[in-house]
Amino acid sequence: MKILILAAGKGERLYPLTKNTPKPLIDLGDGETLLEKQLKSLSESKVIDEVVIVIGYLCEQVESKLKNFKTDLKIRTLYNPFYDMSNNLITLWLSKYEMNEDFLISNGDNLYTYDVVRDLVNETNDGIYVTICYRDNLKEDDMKVLLDENKKILKVSKEINESSIESVGLVKVKGQKYRKIYQDVLEQLARNKKYLNKFWLETFNTLADKGVEINSFEIENNKWREVDFHFDLKDLKELIKDFKI
Repeated sequence: MKILILAAGKGERLYPLTKNTPKPLIDLGDGETLLEKQLKSLSESKVIDEVVIVIGYLCEQVESKLKNFKTDLKIRTLYNPFYDMSNNLITLWLSKYEMNEDFLISNGDNLYTYDVVRDLVNETNDGIYVTICYRDNLKEDDMKVLLDENKKILKVSKEINESSIESVGLVKVKGQKYRKIYQDVLEQLARNKKYLNKFWLETFNTLADKGVEINSFEIENNKWREVDFHFDLKDLKELIKDFKI
C-alpha cells in the first residue's frame, strides 16, 4: 500500500531547531532523524511498499538525506511551492493524483510503532478510517475528535471542548468508491480560498456534513507521538527508548 506523508511545513514552533533544518531531519538523540525513524517503522510494518513525501521548506536537505537512505521502500517526493503561504490541506491536494490506488495519509511530524500501521491496513476493510487515541488532559492545540454513538467521526477540530479523544493524524482510504469521494472533497476545499490555511483534517468535517460514513480506528497512546513543540521531543525520545524504534 502507498502512504502519503505531509512534510512541507516550516515547523516554526520548534525554532531554533528548525531555523536551518527541516522538521523531518531533526535528530532524535540517537543519530537518526525523525524521517529515518518514520521510514524504518513503515518498512517494518510489512504493509507499505511505496512512500510519497510532499516536501517544501528546505526541501533540498530532505532529498539529500533520502539519496543516502537504504530501504526496501519505493520513495518519491513531491514539491509544494506554496508551503509558506498555505496550510497542509494544500500540501495534501498536491498529491491528489497519487490517490489512484488505496492509500494512507500521515502527518510528517508523527511517529508510530510499526504495528500501528500494520493493524490499520490489515484490520480494516474498504472505507475511510481516521485513527484516534483516548487521552486525558488534551491541550488547546491538540486536534480533537467528536464521535457518534457508533464511534463514527462527526467532527475533527482543535476547537472541540471537553473531548478526551485526539486525532492521531494517520488515515486510511481504501476502495475506488471512497478514493473518489475523498478526492472530490479535497478538490472542493482546495478551490475555496477560505480553506487555503486550513488543516487537511478539515476534509473529514466536510465529508461528515455530506453524510459520508467515516470510521474511527483506535490506537494506544503509548504507540505514537507527534512533534510540534520542544517538550514533545522528550516524550518521543521515551517512546523510541521503550519500543526500540
